[in-house]
Amino acid sequence: MRKFAIFVEGQSELITVREFLLREFDYSVNIECRTLFKAGKFNKTPYDYSSPDAEFHFQIVNVGNDNAVLQRILRREEYMWNAGYEKIIGLRDMYSESYREASQKIDDAVTRRFIEGADSTIQDRAQFPEKIVMCFAIMEIEAWFLAMYKVFEKLDSRLTVEHIKEQTGIDLEHTDPETEFFHPANQMQAVCQLADMTYDKHKGDIEAIAGRLAKHDYQNLFESNKCHAFKKFYNAFEKQK
Repeated sequence: MRKFAIFVEGQSELITVREFLLREFDYSVNIECRTLFKAGKFNKTPYDYSSPDAEFHFQIVNVGNDNAVLQRILRREEYMWNAGYEKIIGLRDMYSESYREASQKIDDAVTRRFIEGADSTIQDRAQFPEKIVMCFAIMEIEAWFLAMYKVFEKLDSRLTVEHIKEQTGIDLEHTDPETEFFHPANQMQAVCQLADMTYDKHKGDIEAIAGRLAKHDYQNLFESNKCHAFKKFYNAFEKQK
């Protein structure tokens, strides 16, 4: 069985990645979900999934902090290779305190600096840098949800793109959330409020969205001209099939 690890910054990413993997691999996977909020504090979370037909094993590790994703990968790298993992993928939001200190808007130069800095750190410090892929959701993983806007009608039939645009001014059909929204969670909240729903990144909020996304939603996003950062994340798994 081929084994891969994904280190993520928080619960939102863990749930989203878990649901993505289940659909992308047609539920023929084994998934372990763990937390690693502090060094040595490796704990199980209630999201594991096991299939008798699995050819792939994924371990998703929530480190609980955006800046800790790459740090935890590098500290745990040797153990992962010794345990038979062949690839490690990191996923974190670009939106962060560090980014806001550098810019109060989406700035391509700042974004490139963060990406290049992570890649440089991997090249300099990793034992096997070619086996590690660091991905960023730009600016937040909510940008991916907004780009897969058809999911909103699954939540509530009132949430059509036309109604959303009319009530909020957000044109999801013709907008790339990755390049337009500095803090996409705000747009998510505005959309959900139209149907008297809250969006605060809570477990139930994320499960409601990710649980209604289908395999073709991710494939359509990959094939679209939106959210280029998602393409890197998607490719990290596609190449393993």
